[in-house]
Amino acid sequence: MLANLFLKILTFVILFSLLLSCSEPKVGSDRSIVTDSLSNVAAVKDISKAIEDNPEDPELYYQRAQIYVNEKYLNRAEDDYREAARLDSTNPLYAYSLARNLYAMNLTKESAIWYEKAVQLKPDYGEAIVKLADLYFLVKEHQKSINLLNEFRKANPGEAYIYHMLGLNYKEMGDTGRAIYHFQTAIENDPKDYESTLYIANLYAGKKKSIAFEYFNAALKIKPKGVDAFFGRAVFNQQIKNYKSALSDYRKVIDLDPENYLAYYNVGYINYENGFMDEALRNWNRCTQMNPSYANAYYMKGLVYEEQKNKQEARIQYQVAIDLNPENNLFKAGLNRVK
Repeated sequence: MLANLFLKILTFVILFSLLLSCSEPKVGSDRSIVTDSLSNVAAVKDISKAIEDNPEDPELYYQRAQIYVNEKYLNRAEDDYREAARLDSTNPLYAYSLARNLYAMNLTKESAIWYEKAVQLKPDYGEAIVKLADLYFLVKEHQKSINLLNEFRKANPGEAYIYHMLGLNYKEMGDTGRAIYHFQTAIENDPKDYESTLYIANLYAGKKKSIAFEYFNAALKIKPKGVDAFFGRAVFNQQIKNYKSALSDYRKVIDLDPENYLAYYNVGYINYENGFMDEALRNWNRCTQMNPSYANAYYMKGLVYEEQKNKQEARIQYQVAIDLNPENNLFKAGLNRVK
């Protein structure tokens, strides 16, 4: 009996060890990836053999890195891109490829350094300029992004994406006028630019200008099932208390995106504003089912229960809201009222 049990345990350990040896992470710190786990084994073996024969040829490292990228072995790709860039520090493609690989690995700071290197080596390197401008935008260095895009725009005046990115930068800087101007220029260069059209609609909506409707409608002509456009138009209608149209658009949002908890939250708020408390609760319950961490919905449920004199349930809802957002004084005031 004991012998049989020992054999079973030994067999399990061997099988488990074999399984572990076959399950290597593709993106991680482990550099000992088995070549046989690649789908393009022959190509890697051929290039590796060529590298053994010509270890100073940067193009061979670049070619092998490209295969590793396709196979999602980013660490191995990084090593080869670095070696290619070391062997030929004047080739902008090697610098650009290393930058892209580092960005995919979330190493954004070093990625920016290599994008800058690529642009230094080739000042008209469009792909590198756009990627670097995007990266500056993401890290909130908006003026750097704008300067880079404006330089590139001089040689590429009809490139819609440049104007779109300029609009995004100005929007984040709070310069609504310049943001709208650049988004509009993007649309002039690409009439099917849904994103720029939608940004203009939302910016005008934020100013409560009725011209926003023209842009929401234009966005929906470009993308008839654009959830963001329906949602933005619904919010604008809600802000100007055009509740019937708002509810109609929120229904379209829910039809297209049944898990959109914010649509349920806003429908609940409209019902609350119009005195339909049970309907408001029903929508807020759906909201918290979809997103249990959305504190505002619990607070609003607490308000309804408080108005219905159900202090015990109101306390529960206010407490959940506070647990999720302990610094919110509005939530604390609600709880204090029903204690």
